[in-house]
Amino acid sequence: MSLQLNRRQWLKTSAIAAAGLIVSRNYTACQRKDALSRLSLRGEEPIRLGNNESPYGISDGARQAIISSIDKSNRYPHGSYSQLKELIAERENVSAENIILGAGSTEVMTALIHVYGTQGSILVGDPTYFDFIIYASRARCPLQQVPLNDNFEHDLPAMEKRIDRDTRLIYICNPNNPTGSITPGEKLHLFCERASEKALVVVDEAYHEYVEDRAYASMIDLSREEKNVIVTRTFSKVFGLAGLRVGYGIARPDIIKELERMERNFAPVAWLSLMAAIASYKDPQFPRVVKQKNREVKSYLYGELEKLNLAYVPSHTNFVLFKVNQDSRKMAKDFERRSILIRPFEFKGQYWIRVSLGTMEEMKTFISVLKEIA
Repeated sequence: MSLQLNRRQWLKTSAIAAAGLIVSRNYTACQRKDALSRLSLRGEEPIRLGNNESPYGISDGARQAIISSIDKSNRYPHGSYSQLKELIAERENVSAENIILGAGSTEVMTALIHVYGTQGSILVGDPTYFDFIIYASRARCPLQQVPLNDNFEHDLPAMEKRIDRDTRLIYICNPNNPTGSITPGEKLHLFCERASEKALVVVDEAYHEYVEDRAYASMIDLSREEKNVIVTRTFSKVFGLAGLRVGYGIARPDIIKELERMERNFAPVAWLSLMAAIASYKDPQFPRVVKQKNREVKSYLYGELEKLNLAYVPSHTNFVLFKVNQDSRKMAKDFERRSILIRPFEFKGQYWIRVSLGTMEEMKTFISVLKEIA
């Protein structure tokens, strides 16, 4: 069954303690000693369903681009930056001056936090992408968190009321992580138009390519119209380049220039990563295959969760969030002992599991263990 929460349940607790989520304040991304590193040290290859990675590898074109480019890895990647920017610009009907590249979209967001967020406060939904929350907390940015509404959409009227003279950055993850839900495009467009008159609005569209609901819309047209809006996207999801770290932002040229002032590396995206991204961006067939497989696996998972009477949030991404009736951290440990990695959450006084959509075989294994544990 798909899930809606009672408003009182949503508002019962507020947890900036860890952005309302089970995440350590000492979280250090790939440097942390997590379940994956523990299993790797034991020589085990786990089923990785915790980081929303694509299980389908990279396209043949991206693989060949990497192989063909290895011999040039001794050179700095200046020219390829322009090439990737121009490809994105052509597809999105903007200028290359409207684009900034980064080692994943997280790097672009981190720059936004330091350039804009540190000048005042940041307004976000709750729950939302915890890396953004953590990096904002590291930069000591005051956070204003507004609970999602009963449909797991960003509560835009409530967020608009919370904008004040100190608000410098407004973050909207759409589709949202960890819920997988979308905020309808028409509502979001109107909100961004008004809110951008008071602060810079960041719309994180990391899962943009997966969405099939007509109620959804990208906010790139607002960047194109030179509103005070930046859209971030990544090659980590449907293109499968998570390990190669390529992302980008689209905004007015003056916003891009401000972000470029924060660049700590004149070449933050490696040569091979750029070549793989360029090849991936030119290949329309590979994402179609990935999305079809993702669709089939999601349908299977929904059916199995319904059989187990576990309520889930309808997802527009490559992961599904569902509610459990026991400590989700303990459940995650139980799965880890069986070499399956998932992500536990606790927010609004309830326990949740977010499971990335692996291959059909991986999901059948996940369900067999879930039936033992749930």
